Amino acid sequence: MFKLLKKSKISNARLGLIKTAHGNIETPFFMPDATRAVIKNLSNEDLFALGLDAFVVNTYHLFLQPGMDIIKKSGGVHNFMDWQHPILSDSGGYQVFSLIHKNKNNGQITDDKVIFKSPLNGARHELTPEKSIQIQFTLGVDMMVVLDDCPPNNYTDSQISQAVNRTVAWAKRCSIEFNKQIKKRCLVGKKQPMLFAVIQGGDNKKLRQLCAKELTKLGFDGYGFY
Repeated sequence: MFKLLKKSKISNARLGLIKTAHGNIETPFFMPDATRAVIKNLSNEDLFALGLDAFVVNTYHLFLQPGMDIIKKSGGVHNFMDWQHPILSDSGGYQVFSLIHKNKNNGQITDDKVIFKSPLNGARHELTPEKSIQIQFTLGVDMMVVLDDCPPNNYTDSQISQAVNRTVAWAKRCSIEFNKQIKKRCLVGKKQPMLFAVIQGGDNKKLRQLCAKELTKLGFDGYGFY
């Protein structure tokens, strides 16, 4: 999936190549946020002209609107947005957690799942690590992100430690569900999406190191830093 092309002996900067079912991406690269499967104020002709390699779409927002039924009928998010190039989806966790951290009445965070109310119509939803992965497979993206616990910046070390533990536990569950979906859908080679983990720990260096160590033990295709 990823091939290292060149590495600087001075700065350790790298040039690489990511191979996906919807084309190759030369790294490093810029990936605009198409939150609801669209880049605001730009047409597809504009985007093609810019020569963009990939987009990010938002699991949380697409799950709520237009919903998975419409995405399925479209044949996946690539067809839905008429973009046959690499797409990465986030887990939806940041948006759900932000919603709850702003107002506790919006939901509840447990070690098993997150329960939240839709800001669109007040409907009650549950998001588990497994469901996040299932939604991302329905989207049909090339790169996925595990569900993680992203705490506010003002959390204590004790609270951040709890978030790190939950992040690692959820990453394990996401990895298990990811492999189940790969087998169920018979995805091999370039058809198989990549799965990225997210390193948490706030500004606590030891907690960040712990999170990174535990996540790398699980062996993901890539790692993000929050």
